Amino acid sequence: MKNLFYRLITFLDTANDADTNYNIAWYMAHNFSKVAKMGISQLAKECYVSPATISRFCRTLGYENYAHLKQACSSFTLDSREFNNLINIPLNMMRNKPKECTKYYSNQVCKAISKLPNQLDWNVIDKVLQTIHDSDSVVFFGVQFSHSVALNFQTDLLMLEKFTMAYMETERQIDCAKSLDQNSVAIIVTVNGYFVHSNPKILQYLKKSRCKVVLMTSNPEIDIGINIDYMIVLGDGEQPKTGKHTLLTMIELISLRYYSLYYPNI
Repeated sequence: MKNLFYRLITFLDTANDADTNYNIAWYMAHNFSKVAKMGISQLAKECYVSPATISRFCRTLGYENYAHLKQACSSFTLDSREFNNLINIPLNMMRNKPKECTKYYSNQVCKAISKLPNQLDWNVIDKVLQTIHDSDSVVFFGVQFSHSVALNFQTDLLMLEKFTMAYMETERQIDCAKSLDQNSVAIIVTVNGYFVHSNPKILQYLKKSRCKVVLMTSNPEIDIGINIDYMIVLGDGEQPKTGKHTLLTMIELISLRYYSLYYPNI
């Protein structure tokens, strides 16, 4: 469900508000529970567009069709709105003892980060950085927080005179995956492996392209269904909800490593 929120917010934050699709996204963002019970014709009527326009908008968001998007909405209803607890702490502790909760969660994060020296394989990381440095076509793929971290790495690389791409919209990620070839590098960033289930089309096109594939994840057991050239593991999977912290820490480290190895002015 959160992926739908992310895709809608990304679209609303980047699209022109005069765009017809913007109005559809705006209506959905304010009426999730209603959309979950609507047929495509009813939603089209509410948005003053045709059913075909709704179908095209669904594909723009990365869904196969309206039924696929409606299914994503169905878990958000008026009588059952459960917030996805993104951090591994008891809700009652946060409600009644926020200071104790802060200590509890901080200890989890510190423990996860303290394991990184024994988990990061710098021989593999250096090979990945060399691959990034030597390739003219490097693209990051990810969703939600993973994509945000990829953008951070992309920005660092640009400051170091290395141009890469990291498209936000699912449709543009799919189009990009179609355009890659055996000389390209695809870097998939996924903390717990959610990308595998939410973006099967991208993985299919990456497989077809025969590009080099780098996987960054805190889930060492992940199987993305295609060949991987390099895998950077940043956790043991025991605390999946602290993976975003180890991912960000690792990105900061490898940005500095790239700087120390390849930037010409030091």
